[in-house]
Amino acid sequence: MATLVNEKTIEGIIESLEENNKLLALEKRWEENFPAISDYLNQDNFSLLIDEEKAYVSFIVAVIFLSWEEKFGKFDKDLKPKKLEKIEEENWEKLNNAKGKTFREKLDVFFDGYTQEDLLAFIEDSIQDDEEQMVSGAARDIVFICAITILDTIIDREESNPFNKAW
Repeated sequence: MATLVNEKTIEGIIESLEENNKLLALEKRWEENFPAISDYLNQDNFSLLIDEEKAYVSFIVAVIFLSWEEKFGKFDKDLKPKKLEKIEEENWEKLNNAKGKTFREKLDVFFDGYTQEDLLAFIEDSIQDDEEQMVSGAARDIVFICAITILDTIIDREESNPFNKAW
């Protein structure tokens, strides 16, 4: 995949979501047209998150989803639940086996050869420790794995589509 979702696209989507409150409409669209995404965001793992963290996960996934659509066009079919599950397991294994003293250092393993580095950097930046932190330290792993799993599944789906080889 040669074309990348760039930082400018991501920032435009963030502004659009913040200004127009598109998140509720997108969540409804996921429920109606993309139940795998909706179900994934409402699975038992997220019972450990507080409401604000759940909303933030939805926001991060919305930025990923809409940035992808902005760059490559509207999604026409849902992600596959079994693929989401498989990729999530692989991501947990990668994170749990990652070397590094800090959370940020552990994430380095995800950047090696990653095809959509700006989207991955957006996810990483979204969950870093700072004064405006939307995610607690305890929830950070869950939020990261959720977001990277959605992104990885989208990338996998698009790269395996023979009609998208020109990307």
